[in-house]
Amino acid sequence: MGNRYTLKPASVLWYLLRIVLVLLIVDTCAIAVEYYLRTYVDASITGSYSFQYYVTGMFGFDGERNIPTYVSTINLLISAILLFTISKHVKNSAQPKHHRKWYLMGCMFAWLSADELFSLHELLVKPSRNFLKESLQQDNLGFLNFAWFVPYVLFFMLVGLYLVKFVLSLPKPTLLRFIGAGTVFIAGAVGMEMVGGDFMADQGSRISLVYKMFTSVEEVLEMVGIILFIYSLLKHMEQQKGLNDLLVISLDKKETAPASSAPKKTVIKEEEALLTVAS
Repeated sequence: MGNRYTLKPASVLWYLLRIVLVLLIVDTCAIAVEYYLRTYVDASITGSYSFQYYVTGMFGFDGERNIPTYVSTINLLISAILLFTISKHVKNSAQPKHHRKWYLMGCMFAWLSADELFSLHELLVKPSRNFLKESLQQDNLGFLNFAWFVPYVLFFMLVGLYLVKFVLSLPKPTLLRFIGAGTVFIAGAVGMEMVGGDFMADQGSRISLVYKMFTSVEEVLEMVGIILFIYSLLKHMEQQKGLNDLLVISLDKKETAPASSAPKKTVIKEEEALLTVAS
């Protein structure tokens, strides 16, 4: 007899949220240590390679290719895998109408995962900023200072128009969870990005501790939004016939009979047959 483990959406939700909480605590400690060293000890310490790489660089939410970045990348990739899984199931079901929509959403999250890891959106900052400066005829763009999100928002709005009928056709609990997760994510990815951009436009290019706190709030909202989306997908799978079986992990071990037992049984049967003939 083996074991069967059912993946519970609520357990996954709280496990991932605990990871975010730990990252937030470590990030806050890094900011506090940096502020203390700059203010009361020696500011040159915070500028050293060791401090910037092993403290703020490794754990800071404002960094790139560090622990928080990898966690966000993995969560986005998990979302993409779940969406592809649902797409495959819908395609093989009796109603395969919307499998392409699920697949498209999977591709979007796979792209977001790669973007998070390699900071691909940063390539759009300068060209978008220059375009907006020329179009608006002003140097200080304020909330649009980090202009990369403008083409992103326009693109995802177009995709949203294509998906709107499909999304509205989803079960109401799934729809409401999607809306909640999307709201939290956009509040961080766009809302706090705009606030941080306006702050940097007024303060200059120097990254201050206040800006780092803005970045921490932004990244936490993004992470929580993604986690809520993962939870929404798992709940959807749990409530759909056929998909809920995919949440069951079987740990059964097959029992194999010893190789020597089969020949012994054959020999015994042959001896019994010979005795019967002789009698």
